[in-house]
Amino acid sequence: MEFLKTRGKSIVTESGTPVYLRGTCVGGWMNMENFINGFPGTEISLREHMKKRLGEENGTYFFQEMIRNFLSEEDLAFIASTGATVVRLALNYRHFETDDAPFVYREEGFRLLRETVNLCEKHGLYVIFDMHAVQGWQNTHWHSDNDRGISLFWSDACYQRRYYALMQEIAARFKDCPAVAGYELLNEPSSSCRSGDYPFNMYENFTSDYPAFNRIIHTAVDRIREIDKRHIIFIEGDSYGHNFSGLEAPFDDNLVYSSHDYIVSSFGPGAYPGQYETLHNDRVEAGCYWDYDQQIRHIKETEGWQFSEIHQVPLWVGEFGSQYCTGSDDIPYRLASMDDQLRAFNELGLHWTTWTYKDCGTMGWVTLDPESEYMKTVSDVQRMKGLLGAENFTAWRSACPGKEVTGQFTRYVMSLLSESPNYTFGTFQKCMNYALLTSFCAGVLQPEYAKAFQNCSADDIARIMRSFALESCQVNEPYLELLKRRLAG
Repeated sequence: MEFLKTRGKSIVTESGTPVYLRGTCVGGWMNMENFINGFPGTEISLREHMKKRLGEENGTYFFQEMIRNFLSEEDLAFIASTGATVVRLALNYRHFETDDAPFVYREEGFRLLRETVNLCEKHGLYVIFDMHAVQGWQNTHWHSDNDRGISLFWSDACYQRRYYALMQEIAARFKDCPAVAGYELLNEPSSSCRSGDYPFNMYENFTSDYPAFNRIIHTAVDRIREIDKRHIIFIEGDSYGHNFSGLEAPFDDNLVYSSHDYIVSSFGPGAYPGQYETLHNDRVEAGCYWDYDQQIRHIKETEGWQFSEIHQVPLWVGEFGSQYCTGSDDIPYRLASMDDQLRAFNELGLHWTTWTYKDCGTMGWVTLDPESEYMKTVSDVQRMKGLLGAENFTAWRSACPGKEVTGQFTRYVMSLLSESPNYTFGTFQKCMNYALLTSFCAGVLQPEYAKAFQNCSADDIARIMRSFALESCQVNEPYLELLKRRLAG
């Protein structure tokens, strides 16, 4: 494999051959997420509960076995067999550094990452290191392993120094590795929510802190370049990959810019092509009639596309995807939406990685078998998550008792506030859902999850975690077929 670099809007090998980085993200591995791994809340808190219930040794072994089975050589060979050229590996800083020993790096985490990069190279896959969870939290949400709902990274120099130092350590260890396409600095940054999500600072009221954003991004690039002058550095837009208008113009000759593109027709239910109503995800997605022409219009209206066009730099859609958990009758529509989205990306010459490769039945290329021992063991907790709406990524459009309660509470609170005319009901309730459902309710479900495994021996844990192995999983065959077509061009 050759090192990659940019040339105008293209990515090429050092010998000049064009390369499209198209493939998938691996979430749920070195950064676990609730809907992917089938648990409530955040990884850091869950690890504490598992050690309390199972003991230090088995509590640690539980996660080691989950990680070992989640991504193996068989998985990487399978991904490569589709025609994919890249995997985006979501990384949590806690695998490389602990909060009680800053600047002291954990060899176990680097060993696992090196072994996986070597396997990717063996199977002809490039790797993008995605800094999904960084010191101090770059956003307020569970997917940055954030169990506090605040974002201190942007305002705390100590967290920033630790982040820069870790990026230099990663660069020092991989600077001579051509299988690494490059370093993605921050996943889904959100620069203006230090104290959490509120209706006055989220969605339509979010305002990027571009001075802080540009300063930190520029510093990170400079620090990496002190160590590694060859690899691409990937810069994602602010506000979860959407805001680019105030980004500093490209200041290095090997930068790729990244956006995320979760669209309303990906989540259903409802016919595609068809009319979709407004949806709150990481921003407000306006409703309209969605078909292939709208897919093209939508991309060209995004700030990421416009930044790429103005500055003639490559654009990579680092995350997007449809969900296939809204009923069997609805699945063909979600597949049709995904197929049109991929076709539009290809027509416009974009690089892309789907979210995500493997999960517990939501949107993965492969998913855990619903009849597997793991899924049966966590079934009661999964049921309670659904009733409470404690897993927001799978519940954007679904009604549940938990959201009925927060809806009533939202109306009551808004009735008291003189500032309420400045907020929409949807934004207010969404912020409340994060605090009460995704955070608090998910937190109190963690002991329930841990209890389900408390009598397990090491042998039991090893057996149950084989549910995550590729050979035990189900392949979403219709999805895979359209992926293979679009990966072929």
